[in-house]
Amino acid sequence: MTRKVWSCSVLAAGWLSMGAVGQAGAPVAPPTERTVHVTVIDDNGQPVPGLTAADFTVREGGQEREVTAVGLPTERMRLAVLVEESVAADSSVRMGIYEFARRMVPQADIALVLVGLRNVTAVDYTSDLNRIVDAINAFSLRQNPMGEHLSEGIYEQARTFTEAEASRPAIVAIALEMLQSSAERPDRVLTQLRRSGAVLHAVTLFTGQQFSEVGQMADLAERGQILGEGTRNSGGRRIEVTRTAGVPNALQQVADDLSAQYEITYMLPDGVEPSDRLEVRISRRGATLRAPIRVAD
Repeated sequence: MTRKVWSCSVLAAGWLSMGAVGQAGAPVAPPTERTVHVTVIDDNGQPVPGLTAADFTVREGGQEREVTAVGLPTERMRLAVLVEESVAADSSVRMGIYEFARRMVPQADIALVLVGLRNVTAVDYTSDLNRIVDAINAFSLRQNPMGEHLSEGIYEQARTFTEAEASRPAIVAIALEMLQSSAERPDRVLTQLRRSGAVLHAVTLFTGQQFSEVGQMADLAERGQILGEGTRNSGGRRIEVTRTAGVPNALQQVADDLSAQYEITYMLPDGVEPSDRLEVRISRRGATLRAPIRVAD
């Protein structure tokens, strides 16, 4: 999510300047233009064309805001695909990533990151499909899910987006549904994700493992919280599959969502500070909307 401040000086990061000074000498926030990306699809998962400002209602901080512009995104997506090492060796997963990348390269620069004991960038951001294919073919065959740190991977990628001030960031995580202890607590990961403005999608494979120890159940719950709240708060979704053969189809559903984005611009009035609580609604019948509900404040 981005925002622009209409004042004599605009900070490079797009945050509020000092603004005007009120009659009592207290700073008053100038009018602020904010931009958010949402997904709108029909019953077949296809983009809904021709939407305008009249189709959307935006409430920030509980108050309705004026929608000033609606259109297709004008900037390329910055898309990070995080793949746990435990699934990277699977042929269905590899083919799914390839088909996903092939579909997304016309509109996104893509990086592939292997998540294990540490994050390893298999290929940095590129729109060259041949480089992406080479990276997939070079994926490690190592399988040790207990040593993978997906929470840290999401946190580090979100922090990278924040520091780079990426204008249209997205994270797609491909992971197992199983115990993985983490040094990153959910609130820290979710806060960093919100600050980055990235949409998070997750494709997870259910393993059926059961855990009885309190510590193990807590670790599993925290990881689930990051994937659950992270996707929901950012306007993405979490797709669960029961076998790796389901990964390609799940990734195509994610591609459907990412390819059906609209860019909504709305205005905060004079003196109103931005809020991190957002609600976007659509009035078009037959359209499904996915939008962030927590944004950078």
